[in-house]
This record gives sequence, C-alpha cells and structure tokens, in this order.
Amino acid sequence: MKIYLIILLFNYALSNPIDWIEKSDALDDNGKYQEELLELNKAINKYPDNVDILWRLSRAHFEIADQTKNIEIHNKHFYPGIESAEKALKLNPNSAKANHWYAVLIGKIGLLEGTKQKIINSYEVEKYALRAIELDPNYDGTYHVMARWHYELANLSWFERTVAEWVYATPPQGGYDQAVDFYKKAINVKEDEIRHYFWLAKTYLKMSSYQDAEKTFKKILNLIPFDESDVNMQSESKEYLNTL
Repeated sequence: MKIYLIILLFNYALSNPIDWIEKSDALDDNGKYQEELLELNKAINKYPDNVDILWRLSRAHFEIADQTKNIEIHNKHFYPGIESAEKALKLNPNSAKANHWYAVLIGKIGLLEGTKQKIINSYEVEKYALRAIELDPNYDGTYHVMARWHYELANLSWFERTVAEWVYATPPQGGYDQAVDFYKKAINVKEDEIRHYFWLAKTYLKMSSYQDAEKTFKKILNLIPFDESDVNMQSESKEYLNTL
C-alpha cells in the first residue's frame, strides 16, 4: 500500500510540465542522457505541444549521439532529434533553444547525408544559429555552432567546393579567423567547456598556428571532463600534443 501511494505521489509530482522540465535539466546536468530521454518521451506523451519539452527532447537525442562516433547511433538519434526541434520551431519561432537545436541537428543531418546535403543544409545552420544568438546572446552553445559552421566551410575539399558551386551560384563562405572569433565568444560565456577549446585548437592547427594550438590542447588537459565526449576529446588532445 505504501509503495502504491509513493508511485501515485511521484506521478502527481510530475503532473506539471515544469516538473518534467526541471527533472530533464537535472538529468542533463549530470550527464544521464539516456535516462533523460526516457523521461522526456513520457513527458511529450502528456504535453505533445510543449516547446520547452520538445527542444529538450532534441537536446537529449543529440547528447546521446554525441558520446560516440558510431554512425548507427547517429542515425538513430539525429533524425528524431530534428523532428522534435522542427516541431518546437513551428510552435514558437522565437524560442532561442528551438532555433539552436534545429541549427545543430540540421547540420548533423547534412553530415550524415553526404556532400551535397551538407552544403544545402549549411544555409539553414547559419540562418537558425544566428537567429538563436539574436534571441539569446548569452548561450555559449550557439556561438560554438557558428564557429563549427565557419570551420567546416573553410575546410571544404576541392570536390566539396565544386559541389557547392553546382548547388549555389554563391556558395556559403566560411573562414578559420571567423571560427576562432566565435570559439572565443563561446569560451567567454562558458570557460570550462572542453569542446570549445578542442575545436579552437583544431582550428589553430588548420591555420598553422602551432604554438596557439599546443597551448590550447594543454589547457584541455587541465579541465574536468563532464561526459564521455569530453573524455574522448582529452584523449585526442594528448595525441595531437604528441605530434606538435
């Protein structure tokens, strides 16, 4: 009888969408992404049009996929993630996080689907990421998105640039200098985020700024990893340092 009452009280406690949101954020803050996804799937069944639950569902799918380089897991999570972000965006075009997660996931879908789709989706990434920054200039994640956008475009191969010219009369333009600027903006907002430093260091390598790259990779090793993705980036940083 006591267990039944506890279950009833627990379900009642999560009868408000704010309670589900708070639980989702607590799980996310502790890197419990799989558990977060399970809870959000329950929440979205109760509140299918709640924008704040929808974009968190996108976030959970992304975080799970981001812990690995396994393409099957990427396919499994990026597609439902983009669906949730797209729905959130339609419900509220002025949600900064809906714009952010749509930008993130449309970019990931482009990478999964090949060169042409990567180029096509790049315009969407820029459009929605810049809108997210306009709506919330104090979120480091979207500065990182724009930095990666510039990095990826600056890093296009000759073949990819040729495809870009086929797709658009004026292909999207990115640059390593702009990427550095956006990574530094992200770091100014959140100075303990390993991924900002990791990709900044990789950008320095592309620019042949080896001393800056070495300094930044060393900085990464002094930061506390938050999840498996951070651990992997620290491991890769050590490998890069061995080559410098």
